[in-house]
Amino acid sequence: MRRVLLLILDGAGYSADPRGNAITPATMPALFGAMAEQGFAVLAASGPAVGLEPDQVGNSESGHMTIGAGRVVPAMSMRIAGAFESGAWSRSPVWRRAYLGRRLHIAGLLSGAGVHAFARTLWQAATIAARDHELEVIVHPILDGVDSPAGSAPSLLDELRRKIAGLPSVSLGVIMGRRWFCDRSGKLEITRVAVDALAGLTPLPAFADDVLAHHLRGAGEASFAAHLVAGGQALAPGETVLMTSHRADRARQVIAELARRNDVLTLVDPGLASTSSDNVFFPEAPLTRGLAQELKAAGLSSRRISEKCKHPHVTYFFDGFDQDGEGQRTCVDSIPESEIAARPEMSLAGVLEAIDAALASRGPALVVANLANLDQVGHLGRLDLAEQAARAVDRAFARLAAGCRKHGWTLIATADHGNADRVVDDDGAPFGSHTDRPVPLVVLPAGGARPRWRAHSGSLANVAATCATALGLEAPDWMERSLIEPDYQ
Repeated sequence: MRRVLLLILDGAGYSADPRGNAITPATMPALFGAMAEQGFAVLAASGPAVGLEPDQVGNSESGHMTIGAGRVVPAMSMRIAGAFESGAWSRSPVWRRAYLGRRLHIAGLLSGAGVHAFARTLWQAATIAARDHELEVIVHPILDGVDSPAGSAPSLLDELRRKIAGLPSVSLGVIMGRRWFCDRSGKLEITRVAVDALAGLTPLPAFADDVLAHHLRGAGEASFAAHLVAGGQALAPGETVLMTSHRADRARQVIAELARRNDVLTLVDPGLASTSSDNVFFPEAPLTRGLAQELKAAGLSSRRISEKCKHPHVTYFFDGFDQDGEGQRTCVDSIPESEIAARPEMSLAGVLEAIDAALASRGPALVVANLANLDQVGHLGRLDLAEQAARAVDRAFARLAAGCRKHGWTLIATADHGNADRVVDDDGAPFGSHTDRPVPLVVLPAGGARPRWRAHSGSLANVAATCATALGLEAPDWMERSLIEPDYQ
């Protein structure tokens, strides 16, 4: 039986531009050596190629979903935007859940990138709630500076103010950075800082634009401590709050904590036993077609391996919103995000041990593994740390390539989006956001043969069929075509 390791080098964009780029032959000689020897393909990983809006940078959700689906699946953010324009969002029966007390709190990322949420969704939700449902609305913007470029918060905040200025009974409340709101390490003491601030359980200083400007002169907005806008209100016990994330992974911890004392409405299902499906505006039906379903139909098994911070991506998103999903799962604990700068290797050692064990067991036909370092470290906007992460990931790639040769596996390596390929901008300032650059795909066939390439360009939608070909399966017609010939080895 043929076996394939699909290795996703999270955040490894491809660019020949060396400026601010940690993904180079100098930092990743094993990867670039394999690309030179075996040939490689360059895959689009942003915009319409992965179901996103034109010019929108790729992200882990759209990337892994497109890889797993083998075709383009429209992103949730586009579905929400369309529902706002058509009025379907306003007509949702979920709004009835917001009428308790007739005051609605709306909290979410003030982001222009749309990786986890869009700033526009905050004012769209406020518009529907105040104009169409006559609710008093308090908006709590969570400043980004990670997905959006650092320093972009003031202009995004000004735009939010303009959008809500003409709405009746809409005001701003708590403003804070995403560091505490978006944590997904499992360290609830971090999340409770955000929840206590939103709930008014800790005294908050008054917000002013010059206070934010002063903070931004020395740090990014992600670490901006919670402030309360003059006249603003925090959440009272029992009041309803609407969370505007269109991805659940970074909102899940804060939703779970808020739900202990408040009714929480969400745009997407957070996958929590403590929350009701009746509170979800845009439930997502699992996709019925994808690489996971093709493997199951062929009687083949799989294993998914990653750190906790990326585990939903190789399971829930890869399987097309299937909560139960396919395959065996190995989830390695992630370190707190606050420790990444001191430990850019993160939990890579534990992930490698799990992959090594899977290769030696020869049990599953497909192992899908994510190495998170280039994305998580890339968000810090420091080239020195990103280069350390790149060297660690390259050593991991070399080790796994050797393991695949030893045990007779084909290695297919790619990425889900760009990030560490540009961690410093042209002016030398930190750039910790995702990029719109393509990603590489390299195939190392079992037995040491060279792959026969059908094409050297495509998109992430071509990865599933390429894996199917490497497994000896015929890719179905609804998948984008394989990039390698069936007799590749």
